[in-house]
Amino acid sequence: MGFDPKVTLDSVFRRNVLMQPGAPALADPPDREAIVGGASRRFNYAEADIAVSRLAAQLKAIGLPEQAVVAIQLPNIVEAIITLLAVTRAGMIALPLPMLWRRSDLVTALREIAPRAFITSTRFGDERPAETACEVAAELFTLGFPCAFGPDVPDGVIPLDIDARAHGDTEPFPPVRGISPDSFAIATFDASRQGPYAVARTHSQWLAAGFAVTMGANIASGDNIVSTMPPSSLAGIAGAFIPWLMIGGTLQLSHGFSPLAAAMAPAGAHLVAPAIALPSLATKDAEGFSSCIAVHRGPETLGLDLSRLNSDAIVDMQLFGETGFTALRRIAKIMPSPIPVGLITAPVETEDAPAVIETRRLADGTLAVRGAMVPDKPITIGGHASAAQLEFDIDNFVRTNMKCHASGGALVIEATPEGILQIGGLRFGFDDLAMRVAKASSGAELTVARDPILGMRGVIDAPDPERAIKELDEAGLSGVIIEGVKRWPQARRAAS
Repeated sequence: MGFDPKVTLDSVFRRNVLMQPGAPALADPPDREAIVGGASRRFNYAEADIAVSRLAAQLKAIGLPEQAVVAIQLPNIVEAIITLLAVTRAGMIALPLPMLWRRSDLVTALREIAPRAFITSTRFGDERPAETACEVAAELFTLGFPCAFGPDVPDGVIPLDIDARAHGDTEPFPPVRGISPDSFAIATFDASRQGPYAVARTHSQWLAAGFAVTMGANIASGDNIVSTMPPSSLAGIAGAFIPWLMIGGTLQLSHGFSPLAAAMAPAGAHLVAPAIALPSLATKDAEGFSSCIAVHRGPETLGLDLSRLNSDAIVDMQLFGETGFTALRRIAKIMPSPIPVGLITAPVETEDAPAVIETRRLADGTLAVRGAMVPDKPITIGGHASAAQLEFDIDNFVRTNMKCHASGGALVIEATPEGILQIGGLRFGFDDLAMRVAKASSGAELTVARDPILGMRGVIDAPDPERAIKELDEAGLSGVIIEGVKRWPQARRAAS
């Protein structure tokens, strides 16, 4: 039987507030000041609830209707968590975006999904995301409300504030009537060969996804979770945000590979991070973790030796794009457990445990999935779905287009889908990206190179690399793409 909770994300959060208002809930990264500015903050559940209500009221006050899509581009700070909760509390659909996306990526992704508002910060390192939001709004007529947290908000951007105590408004935001657990709550972006598309999940589907991680890692009520994964993808939301909601513990946020939060985590916490980052985070110098949840976006990192991590258990969160994942505990911490064929329960191999996902190998040798955590319909805006979207096979299985083979009654993932360029935590459709690169810089050509750690990386050949870098930057392409511009040796350039 599949896991099918009939509650909303906000009702789960309100339960925690009611049961333990004074318990610690959220903590900023210790190095917040260096990333976005401002002192690191901590919230108990009552304080977090007031912040959520304040932000939900602000979103309603600017005229956003229920079921409006709200784009969110925030780093791994408390505002990102509060915003997800506030958007869903207000009966809207949250659409978190990667922080490394810039203008070209944002316009390409948001053109068909048509968000009404865009929430970001005034600063992210040396970048100014609020200014980029204005540029995006200028190109998308549906995006009427660019908003930002932080000081020095640019003209045309609506300032947001979650510090209710400074304004004296501590009234709870009343629950919006008619929000169904089967309505869309949060959508994240995946990529097809032709470009990005939104994958939307209902409240129930998100809870099923988080339940898989909670049970796989044996996260208990009141536990501490340390997450390096921003809540902008299936990995960050299902790996940390939803388990935190379900167990009512403390969520300590961290930036990327920063060891600060991991070093400050109390003994027995659960650490969520990319598999490649874990050896530098869960060291012997840190307090021992109850579990390390290793995020794998492709099969390349499954071979990493994680047996020496200072952790009682290792759970491999093997992602199938944004469509689904398995969260399987390693046997003796040595090697990943095989992916079962068919129904997968949480916890695995526990009699009568609810099923969270089901796997199938299709005739073309690719993986398809369905089940409680898997979306069963595309998101539609204005009565139509975007051109690029989920691909459904027979029996409502969703195609992942990941090559796989059967081995000993289990499935082994061989590679990411053909035509998808996966760089770290970002996925790009090769055809779409190659077109944008060529349009931005004359003569520039995108190719793919294999990387022993990341699996692959983009390489851009250009007759004038320095000019290409300038043109790609001005066009607003992501920095991880611009870094791929190949600086040929002087002798080769002269010969060409």
